[in-house]
Amino acid sequence: MGALIQSLDKASIPFIVWLQGFRSPATTALMQFFSQLGTEHFFILLLPFLYWIVSKKWGAMVALSLVFSSYLVGVIKWGFNLPRPPTPPVAILWVESSPSFISGHAATASAVWGVLALMARRLWFWLLATLLIFAIGFSRLYLGVHYPADVIGGWLVGFMVAWAVAAFFPWVEMKMKTEPAWRLLLAALILSAIMVLAHPRWKNENLWPAPDAFQLGGLLFGLFSGMVWDVKSLHFYAGGSFIQRLLRLLLGMTIVSFFYIAPKILADGLAIDSYAVAQILRFLRYALVGFTVVGLAPWVFIRLHLVE
Repeated sequence: MGALIQSLDKASIPFIVWLQGFRSPATTALMQFFSQLGTEHFFILLLPFLYWIVSKKWGAMVALSLVFSSYLVGVIKWGFNLPRPPTPPVAILWVESSPSFISGHAATASAVWGVLALMARRLWFWLLATLLIFAIGFSRLYLGVHYPADVIGGWLVGFMVAWAVAAFFPWVEMKMKTEPAWRLLLAALILSAIMVLAHPRWKNENLWPAPDAFQLGGLLFGLFSGMVWDVKSLHFYAGGSFIQRLLRLLLGMTIVSFFYIAPKILADGLAIDSYAVAQILRFLRYALVGFTVVGLAPWVFIRLHLVE
């Protein structure tokens, strides 16, 4: 399979070179903008906005789509471990260090916007989601960091995750309501541990378990912990007046930013030599971020009467 993909990649190099023949500073800036819409930093903004302002259910489904699509991307990337387009002849206009197949940007875009389109069920939103998914994937070709097979593979994985999350989320909601909290938290911890241990080795640096696995496993555990707290006790509601929503967004993003940045600064300052300790701290950092978005921040909103 890897040999077939590499043969397709080699055959598509002239197309990428031809595509980059149309480049200009303005076009490059536009493509970099679309690629930014597929990064971790953008989703850190999108997820809280959806959960706190638009719909708690939509936010939770986007969170799960993001985690599982990102995890599958890592499994496939390091499982195949295929190189990115060569330079020359391809101009590299975006910095990447992971393997090429599949495109993480394409996968997460199709997973996130795909599940939102399935929930919205509006023609205009389907058109918007399709445009964004295509533009983000296309930008990866223009920027010279992916082959067409990478992008198409990413789209397929993302759509598969979107469908699975939409299909199984009602079952998750039912379990959240009927199962005791300790059992739900234990299941979330076991699933997170499986994600960490089952992830392929980072072959370029010979790292296992992989840092990405700790990051995503921690995020999943934090999200599930916050969801359990909400279902069993908080009962956060994303409605309210415009002022309430605005204040929630401003205050909440301040809280999330603190818990996203402060632990990293602390860990960097400690200059930890142990790989195991560093990755456990990574797990805890992302667990804290996930828990803050769906648990701690909504608790603060309720306490400050920013929810109707």
